[in-house]
Amino acid sequence: MSNWMQSRTQEERKAIAAKSVATRQKNIQERKAIELLDLDKRNILKQEIKAFEDRLSKLKRLELVNTTAMTLTNKALLNEQEIVKAANTWSMAIGIYFLIDGNRVVYVGQSVNVYSRISSHQDKVFESFAFIPCEKEMLDKLESLYIHILRPPLNGNHVHGAKHAPISFNKLMEVSL
Repeated sequence: MSNWMQSRTQEERKAIAAKSVATRQKNIQERKAIELLDLDKRNILKQEIKAFEDRLSKLKRLELVNTTAMTLTNKALLNEQEIVKAANTWSMAIGIYFLIDGNRVVYVGQSVNVYSRISSHQDKVFESFAFIPCEKEMLDKLESLYIHILRPPLNGNHVHGAKHAPISFNKLMEVSL
């Protein structure tokens, strides 16, 4: 024991020893905290590296697919953001639809699900279609008006030659007067 320590009382030596033990324990806890922080930082870095590796893998796959797409179709693929940005909202399209062949409307119809209804016209020859949104209650009137005005060749004829429509031309004229 050093002279300095010998000159201390028993209580002072105990207090110094206790303080020394407390300091060692505090230092051990601080080192453990630093090690845990370092471990957390390493784990975060590992996660970031994994995310970059995954992104790199996706980019390599995208490059390969785009190269193939260019070879097969002479077009590059859109990325997801471009697809989403160009998207149209989906809703049940209620309205009057027109089947078009060349520059002529060849058929007029109505539906509460226009897209589904158009796909059922495989028996008709047409190149494109158009449709006008319409409230369900107005479907018969609007379809009838277009049939009577456009007289599309694929809509059926009555025996006396008039086009078949939900509402006859005469009835439509009575309602408007």
